[in-house]
Amino acid sequence: MEEKQIVYTLEGTGTRETNLKNEATNLMTKLKNQFGSTHSVTADAFGELGKDWSHEIKIRKGDKVGAAVTIKWVKTNPEVLTLSVDESSKMGSRILYGGLFSFMAIGAYLGYNHIGPFAALPGQKIATALSALIMAIPGIIVVYILKSMLLKNEKEENKQLVASVINVCKK
Repeated sequence: MEEKQIVYTLEGTGTRETNLKNEATNLMTKLKNQFGSTHSVTADAFGELGKDWSHEIKIRKGDKVGAAVTIKWVKTNPEVLTLSVDESSKMGSRILYGGLFSFMAIGAYLGYNHIGPFAALPGQKIATALSALIMAIPGIIVVYILKSMLLKNEKEENKQLVASVINVCKK
């Protein structure tokens, strides 16, 4: 199995925050140079430096193909910067959130109104929470099936993109 985590050692003479932002900016520049003509490369805003800090860069090609590079720094190990690369597509996120939250909302409604299989649960708040959690299980199953059906043609392209991103990050 291919390594999906990369560890950098922070170097530089500036402040810790400056060094982290410089590393993230350099990585973003490398990824834009490699994938900018064929893929969309975006990053979230730089967060405040606290106990830990993270930054995400997304490389996407349409809705079905994409990768996400997550940069993490922890104050307990200040000289180490960890990069992790995973598959990430807009369509996969939409399926996950739409399907899972829909099932949980239906379960919460059924539990709150003491309908169907959740009528025996005590109280409204407990019944709502428990039935939403119970309905999350079939929701996860449906999301898994939908993602495997709808994204099966792009699975190989996603693997290649993740491998390419890992190679660019290692340089």
